[in-house]
Amino acid sequence: MLLPLTIGITASFWENLRLVQSSISGAFGWGVVSYLLLHILLYEPAQVFDTGKKITEKATGFLLPMFKIAGFCIPIFTILSFAAYYLSSLIWKNVDLFPFFAFLAAFTFTMHIVFTANALKGKQAGWLKENYFFSIFIIYIINMLIIAGAFTLLTSEFPFLEFWKRATTIAGAIYTASFKQLFVVEGRG
Repeated sequence: MLLPLTIGITASFWENLRLVQSSISGAFGWGVVSYLLLHILLYEPAQVFDTGKKITEKATGFLLPMFKIAGFCIPIFTILSFAAYYLSSLIWKNVDLFPFFAFLAAFTFTMHIVFTANALKGKQAGWLKENYFFSIFIIYIINMLIIAGAFTLLTSEFPFLEFWKRATTIAGAIYTASFKQLFVVEGRG
């Protein structure tokens, strides 16, 4: 049920990313690719992910004691990279640092999603893993909304409303096409 929205948010995010400077969109893309290469070929930084997860759980634990999955839902290092960019931009006003921090945000976001997917997959018993897919889609959607919101706050070139309208339009088209394919039989009179 959430796959069309996940596809819509992903497609809309990349479309909006193409609207910003090419150095920022390129840095974000390379951040994703770099982490995947690191993870697959060299090293899996599980300790880094676990530390971030614990920090998130402790930081949100006093707010919402029942929210024990915050470490999976909130990409703390990605948020910290955006916060570091904001502080750096206040200090070095004439230097364009956003591409570097976009790379770092993409790198940490990819780490977060990969380790979250691994952790959730290991917890789900059975062959179908239907709860796994639901959970990972929800977490991915939340994370993408956080990242899109950060981009909107940090650059005027990334309009959040355009992002959301495009995402829901794409998701709506997929839902409609799926419904028609499954339930509408043409040619019957």
